[in-house]
Amino acid sequence: MRNKEKQSVDNILEEKIEKIQRRREWKRFLVECIVVVAAVYLIFHYVIGLAFVSGHSMDPALKDGELVVFYRLDPAYQPNDIVIVHREENVEYIKRVVAEPGDVVELSEDGALVINGETDENSISLGQTLPVQDGIAFPYTVPQGSYFVLGDNRGNSRDSRMFGAVSQEEITGRVFFHFGMTR
Repeated sequence: MRNKEKQSVDNILEEKIEKIQRRREWKRFLVECIVVVAAVYLIFHYVIGLAFVSGHSMDPALKDGELVVFYRLDPAYQPNDIVIVHREENVEYIKRVVAEPGDVVELSEDGALVINGETDENSISLGQTLPVQDGIAFPYTVPQGSYFVLGDNRGNSRDSRMFGAVSQEEITGRVFFHFGMTR
């Protein structure tokens, strides 16, 4: 009889220990999930961003509906970098940097982009780079702390020809990866 009582006490203790272990496992799982979610949030909020291309201003490099991944922590940008520009009223543009601070930008009569007196041969663009109505005056010197940005589809782009150079603070990040998607 005593053996049965002892077994039942042992069983009860064993069940309680198992229950405590299951609780610990659940708590650990929950803490791990919270840590992973927090890390993903911090990475995607402060280091990396996602955006969809809307429109055709970056054809042929980026197509309408493509998803782009951009890096937010670049200290400076270089010509040919594709960047996300955040303008007034929460409007964001995806454009290519064509000129840095201090560069002089001109547009030739035949529609060529001229940077510091040299025709830009490296530019990936569709169409001619022509001035736009009610845009900025050329030649244009890019102010310190700013960049001159253009869309690759020059005939269908709202860019620095209209609103001038963008300050470094207006640039959200540099695109480092993109892939086609349909929205």
